[in-house]
Amino acid sequence: LQDLPLTHFLSYLVAQCAGATLGAALVWGTLASPELVEDSSDNTPPFLVGSNFVHSEIPLGSAFLGEMMGTFLLVWTVLMTAVSTHSIAGNLAPIAIGWSVMLAHLLLIPITGCGINPARSFGPHIISIMAGEKVGIRGWWIYYTAPFVGALLAAMVCK
Repeated sequence: LQDLPLTHFLSYLVAQCAGATLGAALVWGTLASPELVEDSSDNTPPFLVGSNFVHSEIPLGSAFLGEMMGTFLLVWTVLMTAVSTHSIAGNLAPIAIGWSVMLAHLLLIPITGCGINPARSFGPHIISIMAGEKVGIRGWWIYYTAPFVGALLAAMVCK
């Protein structure tokens, strides 16, 4: 695996967060309709524009573990199929990666909404907060820590 310079890492991080925020803003703008909002007197974003939240009956530790393992699965699959010089996946790597994302979503959507990417959670959270919604109160930190832990563990396993 090739080392990524810190400047490139930070550039990717900023670009992904900016893109996720723009995407969530576009979703809000596209879906902003009195018919989609229970109380049309305010400008609350419909469906919280995809904001993640931990299910009320799930312990935060379980939610952290789920997000960490979902990210581990995704990063491990990418590293083993698309990055490894020993991979025989070739053009099938995107299919394996897509299946890992699908599996993570099938398992995590009822529990955490399936973040597995801090930027994916950041954009909707920011736009919902700007719209006056209270999002991410319970376990908000999970979406910004667990993916990094899972990705780090996957990188260590694949090294």
